[in-house]
Parts: sequence; C-alpha cells; structure tokens
Amino acid sequence: MIALVQENQQLFILSIVLLLLIVLLWLLPYAMLHYAQQPFTRAMRYWIKFKQNVRQNKHFIQFKKHYPKFSHFLFRRLQRQYFNGLPLTLFIFVMGYIFALFSGLVEDVVTSDTIVTMDHFVSQQMNMLRESSIVHFFILITSLASTAIACLVVFLVCALCVIIRQPYILIGLLLSALGSSIFTFLSKLLFHRLRPTGGLLLESSYSFPSGHATISIALYGFIAYVAIRFSQNYVRKAHLFFIAVLLSILVGLSRIVLNEHYLSDVLGGFLVGALWLTVAISVTEWFSSRAKITWQIPWSAAQIYLLWFSVACVLIAALIYAQRYQFPLLL
Repeated sequence: MIALVQENQQLFILSIVLLLLIVLLWLLPYAMLHYAQQPFTRAMRYWIKFKQNVRQNKHFIQFKKHYPKFSHFLFRRLQRQYFNGLPLTLFIFVMGYIFALFSGLVEDVVTSDTIVTMDHFVSQQMNMLRESSIVHFFILITSLASTAIACLVVFLVCALCVIIRQPYILIGLLLSALGSSIFTFLSKLLFHRLRPTGGLLLESSYSFPSGHATISIALYGFIAYVAIRFSQNYVRKAHLFFIAVLLSILVGLSRIVLNEHYLSDVLGGFLVGALWLTVAISVTEWFSSRAKITWQIPWSAAQIYLLWFSVACVLIAALIYAQRYQFPLLL
C-alpha cells in the first residue's frame, strides 16, 4: 500500500484535496442551515442598535446641524430599505476589495513573487499526472467552461428568461458573461504571460488570467444567484450554493491538472469572475428594487421540465465537445 502511494504520490495528494474539498463544501450548507440564521439575526440587532446610538450621539447631532446635506447623504448610505443605501454601499465595498486583491495578485505575478515559484512547482507536479485516468474526468469538467458550451448556456438561460417573462435578468447575465470575458481577453493581451509547458490541450492563447476560471464564477455563479433568488426553500438555496462553489473550484482545478494554467492564473480568473459577478448582481438587484423583476412566480410543470431539459442539453453538449475536440488531443 505504501509503495503504491509513493508511486502515485501526486494522484494521491490530488485525491485527498478533492475529498477534503467535497467534505468542506458539504459541511458549509449544513452550517448555513443550522447556525447561520442566529448570527445574522444577532448582527442585525447590533446594526439597529449602532444606528440608534449614532443618531443620539451629540457629536453627530452637531455635525448634522453644520452639514445637513452631507450627513443626510451619509445616513442614506446605511439604510437597508433602499437599494441606493446599505446594499449599494456593500456592493461597492465588495467590488473594491476584489479589485484590490486582483491588483495585488497582478503585482505578485509581474514581479515574480513567491507565488510564481509556487506556480512552477505545482505545474511540475501536474506534469506527472499526464498518463493518469483522472485527466479524462477533468477534461469533462473543463469542457463545461469552454467558449462553445458557455455560449450554449447563455442562449438557454436567455430563452428561459423570455419564457418566464423576466427579461431584465438578461442584462445581468450578459453583463457578467460578456463583461468578464472581454476583461479577461484584454488582460491576456496586456500581461502576455505564456502558458505552462506540457499543456495537454495545446491551447495557444496567453495564460493570465484563466478564462475558464473566470467564466465558471461569472456565468455559473450568476445562474446560481438567479436560481437562489427564485427558490423559496432555504435548504434548496444552500444546496444550490454548494453546487455552484464546487463546480467553480473543479473547473479551476481542471485547468491546473491539465497544465493549461498556473495556479495564479486560476486565482486571477476567480477574482475577475467574482468582480463581474458582483457588478451583475448589483445591477440585477437594482432592477429588482424598481419592481422590474419578480422573483416569486409560479412555475408550471412545462417550465420545470424545460429547465431540466436545458441542464441535460448542457451536460450532453459538454460530453460531445470533450469527445470530439479535446480527448483526441491526448493521443
């Protein structure tokens, strides 16, 4: 047994990572279902108390008298009842934080910081998995984020939104998918980073950031967000979140295992996707606050069947795409 592990050390470590990842993501919805509501309620109670204390503070009262318009503007930024208040403030904060993380990662990559050393070490380890059967699994996973399959997914989601008469969702969808794709394309041209040597799929575009990792967050993350908003069941919402996170991580991991991207490329793709996902969600929530989108709608049996038919079409199309265009590259 020990000899077998030593001979397949990289595969063993990858299997352990996958197992721990699945267990962790399985425990996350469980924790959300059983423990998230109480801290959230407590946080809201503290938030209301904080606002009351601010209103009664003598320094704030004096500030309000001297600068009534500015104090009103600041206080409006903390109102939960309006989208232009606390929700927009939080969205802007999250977008700024993600962009700061991406900027820091870019600096590390450009200056050949420690993460670049890690990139080459991980790439060398993945080269040893070229003959492993696990490569076929990750080719199927990576096909889900290919350009052809992503376009099919966008088309099917657009059709479903038209059928259920919620066209304003399409603006967020296209903003997330197209915005992130254009940003990634321009970033590749800007940084001119070469891909790792020994890539199994022989892709020739530049490496940073990973387009597959970007689209896994921007596109599938937005679809998960829409599905969660439509769902009225808290358990189902937690499971949808679990599936979306797991799929995104597997797509990112597939790019590393197939040696098509460095670790930092995938992390950069995740950050770009998260940035545009946040932008798309904020725009969609703005439309929702103006009653342009109705989340609580009755779904007919035909619409539910059409939804599952669309999911099946995507999975079959990904299998065909991998079989026709990607598996032959392994020969």
